Amino acid sequence: MNSIVAESNTSTVLSAEDLIDPYTGVIRALHPVDRLDAMPERYVGLTAEIADTRTHGNWPSDLVSLGTTFADEAGARIAAIGEAVERYCGNYVPKDLLRATSRELRSAGVRHLGPDELNFFAEWQLETPRFPFERFTHDTVIAWCEGRGDDGEPTLVPASYVYLNWRTGTRKRDPWLHHLNYAGIATGAGLDDAAARGLLELVERDSLSLWWHLNLPARGIDIGSVPGLADDLGDTRLRCHLLELPAYFGVPVVAAVIHDPELGIVAGGFSAKLDPAETARKAVLEAIHSWVFTRGLLEPDGWVFGSMEAGVLSRGLYLDHRADRSYLDAAGVRSEHVRDLGAQAQVWLDPLTQTALLPRFTEPATTVGIDELPTGDLPDLEHRLRAAGHQIVVCDITTPDIALTPLRVARVCAAGLIPNAPAGFPYFGLPRWREVARAEATGCDPDDPNSLLLVAPPSL
Repeated sequence: MNSIVAESNTSTVLSAEDLIDPYTGVIRALHPVDRLDAMPERYVGLTAEIADTRTHGNWPSDLVSLGTTFADEAGARIAAIGEAVERYCGNYVPKDLLRATSRELRSAGVRHLGPDELNFFAEWQLETPRFPFERFTHDTVIAWCEGRGDDGEPTLVPASYVYLNWRTGTRKRDPWLHHLNYAGIATGAGLDDAAARGLLELVERDSLSLWWHLNLPARGIDIGSVPGLADDLGDTRLRCHLLELPAYFGVPVVAAVIHDPELGIVAGGFSAKLDPAETARKAVLEAIHSWVFTRGLLEPDGWVFGSMEAGVLSRGLYLDHRADRSYLDAAGVRSEHVRDLGAQAQVWLDPLTQTALLPRFTEPATTVGIDELPTGDLPDLEHRLRAAGHQIVVCDITTPDIALTPLRVARVCAAGLIPNAPAGFPYFGLPRWREVARAEATGCDPDDPNSLLLVAPPSL
């Protein structure tokens, strides 16, 4: 993505492997994922044990990350390292960020993404009792992070939209404008690579959000048409289904669902890459990870609840365990109690959810081969986004220590694209909902919650 970002001039003196050390490393160790019954034999999962950054103050980074592949341990290893670095850098918030209102920036001629581009929520959401977020206005005083626009010029982005776990410590006093921003942050081998990966993630989440909540159709994909995928899945009780999601910008987007009929688990995975077959394989890997995660929610003493007891996961972000799996009721009429992606896995343990919505994955009207999906091209993707008015901004958030390695971390924002969010807080205020609804889902209106599918998708 040379047209968007320039590479860092920082000298590389360390390798990615140098980040792993039990005493001084950003990553303390890598551990294989426990083998579970029905797990495909070729599935490889490695977790990275991340050093506790809270030692250095208000820096609550994730303590674990994951890398997965089929039959490629080296690939899983670098994936786990990359995700660990993403979380490490993404949770580090520099001091002395500029604080100002959008109106002040506009008066000073400073280019930025403000309330006009980031009108997060619809009126009905903001007017809902106990809705936790407030309206982003031109007079809201917030911190800003500098990025680079697609013309190379400086562009400011709300810092809360750039960094992870923004709402900690004294920052809890800041206006709460949106949920943690999951989409568009990535590690790469250099800033160009990181930015490309982040941009593809934005495209994936935009397609997923629109397809799901507007109840759009999707074609099935024949698993046998994806080279090697049937062999990767092997002979297990897990049933896998693939869908082609809308490719609005010429990039393939694939949804995968893993159905475990014995345990009553439905777990989803989603991906967007340039190559259709790679996209499908990545979506399946994500779905298998979701299946592994969901198994930790089956019992009140499962490993997910154990992680809550250990302080690794926050109990308040999950629904209380229900032996009868009536999580759809616990979620609330408009999924208002689904405050984190992990709780979405609980909703999909409910047989009522599965009966109502699993057919979207298992009974598509038509099925195609993987070669019928488009093959993406990065310059073409950038061109299509610009032509549609989606300004691209890349923020280099690599910390100085990570910059000693070849790895870089980018937060990418594309004004107008829809990031994913927990089912309680979709960004229905963004105008793209209306544009797509008018063209493809005339019965849906983001200003009318009764016209939208508000149940959570099976995504983590």
